[in-house]
Amino acid sequence: MAYNWSMKHLSLIKRSCVAAGVASLTLLPSNAAPIPKPALQAFSLSSVQLGNGICSDEMLADDHYLHQLDADRLLYNFRKNAGLAAPGKPLGGWEAPDCELRGHFVGHYLSACALMYKSHGDKALRAKANYIVAELAKCQTALGGEYLSAFPTTFFDRVEARQPVWAPYYTIHKIMNGLFDVYQYCGNKQALDVAERMANYFETRTDKLSDSQFNAMLGTEFGGMANVLYDLYSVNHRPADLALAHRFDQKSFLEPLESDVDDLTNIHANTHVPKILGAARRYELLGDAPYGKLTSYFWDRVADHRSYATGGSNERESWGPPDKLANTLLKGWGANQETCTTYNMLKVTRDLIRWTGAPKYADFYERAFWNGIVEAQDRNNGMIIYYTPLAADAVKQWGTPNDSFWCCTGTGVESFAKLNDSIYFHNADSVYVNLYVASSVRWDAKHLTVDQVTNFPIEQGSTFVIHTAHPAKFALKLHIPLWVGSRCAINVNGKRTTEAPKPGTYASLDRVWHNGDRVSIKLPMEFHSQPMPDDNNVRAMMYGPLVLVGVTDQTTPINPIDPSTGLWQTVSPDPAQDLAPVPGKPLTFEATLSGHRTTFVPLFNVIDQAYTTYWTIDRPGSSLNAQVAAFNAAESARRARIIDSVQPNDPTSERLHNLLGSVTHSGTVGQYGWRDSSDWFEWTLKSVPNAANFLQVSYWGSDTGRTFDVLVNGTKLVTETLTASKPNELLTVIYPVPTAITGKLDSMTVRFVAKPGSLAGGVLGCATLKSLN
Repeated sequence: MAYNWSMKHLSLIKRSCVAAGVASLTLLPSNAAPIPKPALQAFSLSSVQLGNGICSDEMLADDHYLHQLDADRLLYNFRKNAGLAAPGKPLGGWEAPDCELRGHFVGHYLSACALMYKSHGDKALRAKANYIVAELAKCQTALGGEYLSAFPTTFFDRVEARQPVWAPYYTIHKIMNGLFDVYQYCGNKQALDVAERMANYFETRTDKLSDSQFNAMLGTEFGGMANVLYDLYSVNHRPADLALAHRFDQKSFLEPLESDVDDLTNIHANTHVPKILGAARRYELLGDAPYGKLTSYFWDRVADHRSYATGGSNERESWGPPDKLANTLLKGWGANQETCTTYNMLKVTRDLIRWTGAPKYADFYERAFWNGIVEAQDRNNGMIIYYTPLAADAVKQWGTPNDSFWCCTGTGVESFAKLNDSIYFHNADSVYVNLYVASSVRWDAKHLTVDQVTNFPIEQGSTFVIHTAHPAKFALKLHIPLWVGSRCAINVNGKRTTEAPKPGTYASLDRVWHNGDRVSIKLPMEFHSQPMPDDNNVRAMMYGPLVLVGVTDQTTPINPIDPSTGLWQTVSPDPAQDLAPVPGKPLTFEATLSGHRTTFVPLFNVIDQAYTTYWTIDRPGSSLNAQVAAFNAAESARRARIIDSVQPNDPTSERLHNLLGSVTHSGTVGQYGWRDSSDWFEWTLKSVPNAANFLQVSYWGSDTGRTFDVLVNGTKLVTETLTASKPNELLTVIYPVPTAITGKLDSMTVRFVAKPGSLAGGVLGCATLKSLN
């Protein structure tokens, strides 16, 4: 790296400044690079307004959901932790009182309210955010004036002692970032004060840690702590904020990237993107060139070497080896694309657009925007998806209003509060159009407004109308996407420009503009396919920037998986030979596959239907054959062992298995249902009499501090303790059940009993198995 300080050095500087009464000190070496000047600047959110269309519909759905959430319920855990009266009842899911991430969504919520006020002018949400900030300040005062969270400080004791705990600094980042956004977008100085007091607490707390102790602590997910501390420093220029931000710049992860070493394989994706955002902020704020370089390199390794046709990039929550994606359709069954990873990757992309003005970043942004963000909301009710499954016959699993609050719920309510962000950028003499979305942009420096009138992507083009009181000279630069067809054309006031737009560039219209001038651009979409990087025969079908998926039509149902081989149904190497528009239904197409008439629509138009994203082009030549065969063989062997199974949180399944219990709760995490209890619960499952049986139980690998007994037919089988041994994944355990316990019975009652002060479960799946013999 360009420079680093030991914490001892930084602490001495900080203390000497405080002793001398110095309010601020820039901790830069004398040879620091000058602060970089970005090629482009973003317009303020208040300068860009959405017009009618899918984006405005989704922003309004998000706005409605933000209003639905009760402020006292959001504050419940904070007030309880501070020893204050807590009216109402707690929320569920990841905001439940026993969830170790409780409080994280409140930070996201503050950010979303602030963004919605700035984007949409919703003063009621600004007032709601201000109320929550004031109540959080009371909690902070009750806790001593600096610390603020919905959980006790002992969580940080556990981090420092390297004991299991979910991710307390991750949650603190969300809260501090939410407070900063309320300050930044709503002008609430109390929010800034609360955030600075929180920073004071963690600066003092971590002063006692050596560099090796601090770096060891970074093995637990800490979100964007560096980023928010750099944000605080940018406002108040406090040396302590900068010093702690530097400590959160994790050298073990960032330094290989600076040297163009890809260290992303088999790591948790969304744990690491916020670290890159912190590095990008450091580069912008301090001019530290290596951090800009590693940001660009990181983007390339994810966007160009680990991303699906959609722009998403996860196998569940992790990245695999570069350019190896075909097998993840099986390994990541039901959970290929995590919404918050896409959200954070777009933030990185936005930085790179501003820094460079390079159109390749606009191309990626457009693809991930439509197929990774717009598709991630049920615009009927504002609910958010955790994962977007890309395997065959997939179904989206939506969150619930008061009992989910996943990481993706949090980033989701932020995303849909700022869908007007990154449509336009500008420099001193040009306005750049990055996305084709119905909207208008007010350019105060030029005293003009540009209206974009379009129904894109239903309409294959857009029209721009200039509104200015006086003639204005500037360049209107239109993004010409890589996917655009050969018939792309631009007209100015009805007259075609002589320059043929080149895909993958910005077309520049530099002239003196007058009030009422009109520019129209044709963006003809064509069918094309996007192959997997490691298997040219496995492809997603696309129409312009849109990923098309084959859905199960209710009138002519199909199973997209060939039951004889388990393979995706075959399509022609040229999708245009298979697909034909359905008259009267925009962005709807049909194709005949294996004798079935299949309907194709954009991924963002799928809500509850089953769908298939990737298809085999040439079945005999596909390397996916062997992987599918191995997967099917393993699945067949596993299913052959299953005697009976129950699905937690499924009313029908649990009723059929005679669910009983006391003080029991249920919900969902990702696509899985779960059940737990502070007392006990049980199901009755079929078993094989007079034989050895096995009990298979799936837990959530992030749960920790839960100890309980597992009993079969009243006999204790084992005492289980969950220790967060497999974060963010299923933890499946198989317990032998001796013949003496089952005896002549053809069923077994499986009971989970919590130890005093603990919880039993959560259980995400329970099955009885036959012997391997």
